[in-house]
Order: sequence, then C-alpha cells, then structure tokens
Amino acid sequence: MPLQHILFLLFLATKPFYLFPSGGLQLSDLFFVASFFYYVFIVKKGDKIEIDKTDKPLFLFVVFVFIVNTVYATYYGESAFVISSLYYLYNLLIVIFFRIYAEDRRFLSSVAVVCRFNILSQLGIYLVGLGRYYTANRYMGTFNDPNQMGFFIYISLMTAYLIAKLNHKELHVLYHAVAIVLIFQTSSTGMLLALTVFYGVWLLTKVFTLLRRIHNVRFILFWTALLMALLLFSPKWDDFKETIAQSPIIERVEQKIGRMEVATDGPTNLQDRGIDRIYLYPEKTLFGAGEGMHDRFVLSVSDNEIHSTLFSILFYYGMAPTLLFLYWVVLNVRRLSLSNLAVIVSLAVESVTLLNQRQPLFWMLFVLLQVLAFQKIAEREGSSIAVETDHGGLLKIAKGDDRIEHSLRIDDFRDH
Repeated sequence: MPLQHILFLLFLATKPFYLFPSGGLQLSDLFFVASFFYYVFIVKKGDKIEIDKTDKPLFLFVVFVFIVNTVYATYYGESAFVISSLYYLYNLLIVIFFRIYAEDRRFLSSVAVVCRFNILSQLGIYLVGLGRYYTANRYMGTFNDPNQMGFFIYISLMTAYLIAKLNHKELHVLYHAVAIVLIFQTSSTGMLLALTVFYGVWLLTKVFTLLRRIHNVRFILFWTALLMALLLFSPKWDDFKETIAQSPIIERVEQKIGRMEVATDGPTNLQDRGIDRIYLYPEKTLFGAGEGMHDRFVLSVSDNEIHSTLFSILFYYGMAPTLLFLYWVVLNVRRLSLSNLAVIVSLAVESVTLLNQRQPLFWMLFVLLQVLAFQKIAEREGSSIAVETDHGGLLKIAKGDDRIEHSLRIDDFRDH
C-alpha cells in the first residue's frame, strides 16, 4: 500500500484521540499533513494536481469564506476569523486528496476497516473505564465533548456502511449495535435523531423493495404482526420500556420537545442552538457576518456559535457561498438510490442541529456517496470498460479495477 494511503489511514485511526483542547491541531492532523506533503512532493514530484470538476464549487466556496472572514478580521482586528477560514481550507484539502485516494478500491476497504476499528475501540475504552465524562450522565470517551464523540461514531458507521455497499456486502449488525450503545452513553439527542431517521428510512426502503413484489405483502404483514404481538405481550416489555424511559438520553429528548412549546421556560430550541440570529439579523444572510466574535450578536439568547451546519454557513458567509456549498452537495448526491437514501436523509436532518463542517469525515462522506452512485450507474449499464486517450495520442482501454489491458496508438488506425 502506498505510504500516502498509510498516513491517511493513521490520520483516521488517531482522529478520536483529542490530546489538546478543541479548535487546535491534534496528533491525527500531523498524519494528514504528512500524507499531503508526501503525495505532492514525492509521488507527484511537485507536478500540478488537478481539482476534480465536482469539487470546483467547493473551491469557490472556500475562496468566498476567506474573502468574508478577511474583511471582518481587518475591520475588528480579530484573528478568530482567519482561523475559521483555515478550517475550511483544511477540509477542502482532505476532500481533494481523499477523492484521489478513493480511486483505489483497496484503500477504501482499508478506510472501512479503520472506521470499524474506531467504533470497537471506543467500546473497549468505555468498558475498561478509561473514557472521560462531560457530566455524570454524558460520556465522551477520548473526545472533548459528547456531541463530538456521538457524531464521530455516527459518521464512522455511515462510512463503513457505504463502503460495505461498494463491496456488495452488508455491514455486520455488531457495528450497528455498538454504535447505538455508545451514542446512548453520550446522550446526544442530535445523534439519536440521526440514527432514528437512518434506520427508519432504511426500513422504509426495504419494505418498498419488498412491496414491489406482490407475493411478499402477506409475508411482511404476517411477520410484522407476529413481532409486535411478541413484544407487546412479553413479560419483559414493561421493564424494557421503563429502563429506556429513565435513560439520560430520553430525558434530554423530552427536554428538547418541551422547548418547542410557545410558553416554555428558558430558551427554545432555535435560541439554544443560536439559530435565532437568522431572523434577528436577516441582513447578515445576504453577504455574511463572518465566523468569529459570536458575542457581538447581543439580541441572540446564546453568545456561542450557531450549532447548525447549513444555517451557520448561511449566516456567516451569506447567500452566494451557501448556494455554492449546496451545489457541491447536490453534485455528490444527485444520483440518489435506495442504498444511500437513508444516509443522505439522516445526515441532512442531523446537520440542522449540529455544527459538522469542521469534521473531515462529514466532507468525506459526500465523496463516498458519489463513488457509490457512479458504481451503481456503471453496474446498471452493464459495462466496466473505459476508453480514453492521453496527450500523446495513445488509446487506452481499461477494464475492471483501472487495470490497463491494451494500449494502441491512434496513428496505427489512420491508414485503414
């Protein structure tokens, strides 16, 4: 395996270990930087690296981010705006190089192995009692925040799930079970919502697939009714319901639901996440407020950053950059299929209440969604043969895993 791939895998394997405060470099980032420099200066020997056409809107988005934040950094004399820009540049580089590395199917299989390992290793750390707690009821393992851990477990599960699909396999139920257990320990309501949506949409797609075959309708109805009867009349069902109802994560869900009421005491969900700035400062959604100095928005209940992926981008950078970001997302997910619909919907719902754009796996997941979609298209067309010409007029016919089968010069055909 190429060294740049090994370094990138080490970057993923060490990502859960937060040795320093959030917001700065961690050990894992050094491995990505090493992978980046090795590929650029050793493998490519300093040659120009082309940005995939899919990622050009993302490149323009990052350019806008730098422009907006530079204006505010100059006006306020505050470096926090520049640091925010660097996050986006860093993740743009991750997208570019992960897309290049993802052309190797063996590399993607190794990524799945690392994601599965990360899920199991966090379980091991929890079982031996080495993980940290944010509060008495909110576990955060090796992370600095329970939401960080919850999101990492969720996104690792989604990544392993998609790569299993690429290899025409199903992710073992063990990893699903472990992920659910760990997310319950974090008491992250956003991640619980993400998993609920994922499994709900996944189940609906399975039912839809089966219902297309008329003879399966009775089969589904029979086993669904039988399963419900066994659950409802089981002597352990009441104990199970009481245990779940008393868990910290369900208590937090009830608190979130209570905040949706008009007459609620304390901040509403929108206010708590800082999303109220969208309607308190609507003019900022045109050209952006810049990402920094969050306490300057005195009308907002919260003085923290906006905890919502899309709404934060809209508020901090304005309409044009937001449209570029959404266009990049659409380019990666526009070829929807039942196999990736559950991932897309759950990520979209989860991103409403959590700030994900600083997490590399968030951006990498969109690359995987496009890779999976292209594979489905190729399989439907029933062909894995690609024909192209290089600058020297060499006709290349490739089949399968990018292996060159024949190379012929076009000049050889001109006399025929």
